Amino acid sequence: MNFSKTTSYALKILNHMAQDTVILYNAKNLHEILGVPYQYTRRLLSDLSKKGLVVSEFGRNGGFKLAKPPRDIYLAEIIDAVEGIDIMTKCIVGFENCPFDNHCAMHESWIEIRNNILKVLETTSLENFVKEHK
Repeated sequence: MNFSKTTSYALKILNHMAQDTVILYNAKNLHEILGVPYQYTRRLLSDLSKKGLVVSEFGRNGGFKLAKPPRDIYLAEIIDAVEGIDIMTKCIVGFENCPFDNHCAMHESWIEIRNNILKVLETTSLENFVKEHK
């Protein structure tokens, strides 16, 4: 499974922030260090803040930090914060609406695969992700 650019950038930002959960990070520095476009970085930090994954501190030396320990932030939450987890409920073959009375050949297989992917995303924490991608 490949994550979208938006989710990949969010994971990149949160992965970096998880390296040191005490210091405050600002959008400009994250942009410069990680190479994520500045406006994208600002938008992602805003979205992550609205969903309670990061907190902001205002003032001259303000910035962002993780709202909770990396072990308590799950990949499903991150995806939901920046794109909405409903991306996982879309039809695998591209139908706008699932024709419940006449399922396509992929319907049952996709439901099983999707549920397995969701389970992995809901049980894999940022801490697991960081450890595996250092």
